Amino acid sequence: MANAGSQMKSPRYIVGIDLGTTNTVVAYSDGGEAPRLFAIPQLTAPHETSSLPRLPSFLYSPSVEAASAPEAVPALEADFSGEASTWLVGEFARKRAGEAPLRSIASAKSWLCHDQVSRTEPILPWTAADSDVSKLSPVAATSLILSHVRHSWDHAFPKAPLREQSVILTVPASFDPVARKLTVEAAVASGLKVRLLEEPQAAFYAALGAEAEAQLLGLFSQEKSSVLVLVCDVGGGTTDLCLIRASLNAAGALDLERIAVGRHLLLGGDNMDLALAHFMEARFCAPGEQLAPSQFAALNQACHAAKERLLGPNAPANQTITLLSSGSNLFQNTRTAELSRTEVENLVLEGFFPRADLTARPVRSKAGLSGFGLPYEREPRVSVHLATFFSQQAEGFLAPDAVLFNGGVFHSGCISERVLEILSSWSSSVTPLCLRSTSIDNAVAEGAVRYGLALLGQGIRISSGAAHGYYVGVASSAHQKGAVCVVPRGAKEGEVQIAEVPGLQLHTGSTVRFDLYASDALQVHAPGQIVEAAGEHFELLPPVATRFESAQASAVQVQLEGLLTPLGTLEIACIDAETQRRFELQFELRGHEGRVSAPPRSSASTEKRKLDEAYEAIQRVFGKGRSDVKDREVRDLFRNLEKLFGERRSWDLKVCRALFDVVGPKFAARRRSAEHERVFWMLAGLCLRPGFGHVLDAGRVSILEPLFQEGTSFGQEPRNWQAFWIAWRRIAGGLSANTQKQIRALIDPFVATEDAQLKKPKGWKAVLSTEMIELGAWLERVPQAERAALGGWLIERTWTKKSPELWAAVGRIGARVPSYASAHYAVSGRIAEGWADHLLREKWEQIKTAPRAALQLCRITGDRTRDVSELIRERVLAKLAELELPESYGEALRHLVLIEGDARLEQFEHDLPAGLSLAPPPLEAE
Repeated sequence: MANAGSQMKSPRYIVGIDLGTTNTVVAYSDGGEAPRLFAIPQLTAPHETSSLPRLPSFLYSPSVEAASAPEAVPALEADFSGEASTWLVGEFARKRAGEAPLRSIASAKSWLCHDQVSRTEPILPWTAADSDVSKLSPVAATSLILSHVRHSWDHAFPKAPLREQSVILTVPASFDPVARKLTVEAAVASGLKVRLLEEPQAAFYAALGAEAEAQLLGLFSQEKSSVLVLVCDVGGGTTDLCLIRASLNAAGALDLERIAVGRHLLLGGDNMDLALAHFMEARFCAPGEQLAPSQFAALNQACHAAKERLLGPNAPANQTITLLSSGSNLFQNTRTAELSRTEVENLVLEGFFPRADLTARPVRSKAGLSGFGLPYEREPRVSVHLATFFSQQAEGFLAPDAVLFNGGVFHSGCISERVLEILSSWSSSVTPLCLRSTSIDNAVAEGAVRYGLALLGQGIRISSGAAHGYYVGVASSAHQKGAVCVVPRGAKEGEVQIAEVPGLQLHTGSTVRFDLYASDALQVHAPGQIVEAAGEHFELLPPVATRFESAQASAVQVQLEGLLTPLGTLEIACIDAETQRRFELQFELRGHEGRVSAPPRSSASTEKRKLDEAYEAIQRVFGKGRSDVKDREVRDLFRNLEKLFGERRSWDLKVCRALFDVVGPKFAARRRSAEHERVFWMLAGLCLRPGFGHVLDAGRVSILEPLFQEGTSFGQEPRNWQAFWIAWRRIAGGLSANTQKQIRALIDPFVATEDAQLKKPKGWKAVLSTEMIELGAWLERVPQAERAALGGWLIERTWTKKSPELWAAVGRIGARVPSYASAHYAVSGRIAEGWADHLLREKWEQIKTAPRAALQLCRITGDRTRDVSELIRERVLAKLAELELPESYGEALRHLVLIEGDARLEQFEHDLPAGLSLAPPPLEAE
């Protein structure tokens, strides 16, 4: 018999956590009781702690000096386990965010879904490039907020720790799988095991607990067998839209189903704050000037507070905005300006909620709002997104029968009234009923608790299947982009889906590729149905490359098995039809960072015969036991390969990676002669460029990474060093941050000025060259300070050498938008502006790279911490006009122009064969 003490205890409490962009709210139920709020202890002022119903989702890090002066500021917050944290969480942190933005983190939740930065690296506070703050990753920041909640709970309920309770954590319905996964990782790091629930559903559960159930029942009639509810959730960071269909079952009770979810929109109260800050900035600055990033961040926080006041109940006619500058005399450096309620209402209503009919569609302008690195939605009109979502997903309905508003934005009566007006305008026969929750601030947390109760059979449960259908690519002569449906849209969580396709084969014994598609199309395909994965509704997700072994044959007859887990992750397996063996496909569902798209396949360059000849040529030069190979034959290797595939720069990805897979593992053979070494690095760098783009490139790069510190074996040969530097520059995009730092440590002594006093590595016979400098400039995963140092050394050299190559390198180091790295590696706008100012003093007619370098240094990103001033951009535009360059050249200095497609990186082809294919049908007997 099992030991009674070893048995798991049943959770006493159901706990709902609304991890909001602006505030975190916790509710709980004890023994099935109605939800009640958990008051969260937090620092509210120096040496003052209060328990409040909301925990502001802000973090603040006191300076070292402040931490050592307890009479001036609070001592470092001690969590309730007795440990000390260097970050404060909650109300005091929110207050300090407006006064010390460089030491504060806000909207960590929004950063979890930002796929252009590394969400697991310490990048926050985003504006704190030059401060002494120990930065956090978005995941770590989120974990700290949840840790504060856990320790607070454990302090209040020491006999029922939070990790042992049933915890429901809410996320936006539109959070993609990677953002959900990171949220779960943050919860695990804080010591919690959680179940995720979509926020709009949580808000609806809260409404059901009020009076919405009775309200919905009143909408049914003999003519109406179902009603459609639109949940419009506009919070601090996101706009979340979903549709819930209500119908009556045989017993006359409600059946509820979530049938559609809108796409992810980083659009909410933060955008409105930012718009107000831009509006008010003109009242604090002279024409043509703008506030420094830290001051603008403070103004943004002040505008947030003013918006809440002016759009709330009993609002005054005006609110004073106070801005503290960084001068030593506090009173002389305090500026104020008035913001009126009318101005706020006009800006918010007409900018974000203008009237829109059902035909309205987003127009993503070049002038979208972005202030601190977050890629806010470029179409700010929430009403247009509403119309697009409803018209595409609410088939057969002219307007929603009911609407539930959630999110802090709807504290404003004028905003909810405007949205109701818009919804009513869509149909003359439908006037949407406005459902009500007990409290907008608490609805999501309380609704999460009610969901937990519904799981136990206490209350109505909303059924919600997969918001998207999932498909796996299959090679088929009948389809150009054939894909088999594995998990259909609407599939229930936890239900295994079986996709049986006659003749479906899994290829074993070699590395193959599996493409995964997601579709939000209304049409539902059955598991096993093969479709064309094309059109706006199909999105190609990151692929999987793997190799399965089978003793039976190189092609195994299989069926597919799919499962959507409660966390929103996808599990897919191929099942051997004969042995029932499982072949698991581990789709990570990551974002698109670092991915490159594929051009049309060129069959002429990939013929097996040509590859076989190429393999033989490489084996002859670098293979074992070929001492009879002369230097001339080594030198002619490229010429022979070009005879097969054309000019080397035109080789496609299939050819490049196939050739690397022959020459890369033979790195030891490079030491046979100076020619062997030079050709090895030329071929390896060319065939692995840019270090990524193929699903197996990480393994290929790992073959070369240990070789850098060896330098060249024939160090007296300048051409070998040249090939060496060029190879590493070509594959830089595939090198890890650690490897890039190691490379910089070795080459910096050659580039640095004398005052840096850096020692050159022993045994290296390298000399400073253009190729070495180019390599340093292409290493983008190096900390800002080290990149800035390299740029500074090169600027010093331009005083005595008017070199186009130096300025090309400076432009790349100071580029506002990195080519392949996370945006947090870009040097600050202040530094880039200094370099641009220096460049403007040069004679551009003597430096052919000057215009491009200026464009890289000064292009608009929409991120105030990276952008240079308008004044410096105008000077660059004037210089470009003097050179009579095309008008389009300076477009990125006037507007935000996204770098994508061929302009960002070369396009590469994923060449692996499909892992699944359809066997041709057997011939019928005559």
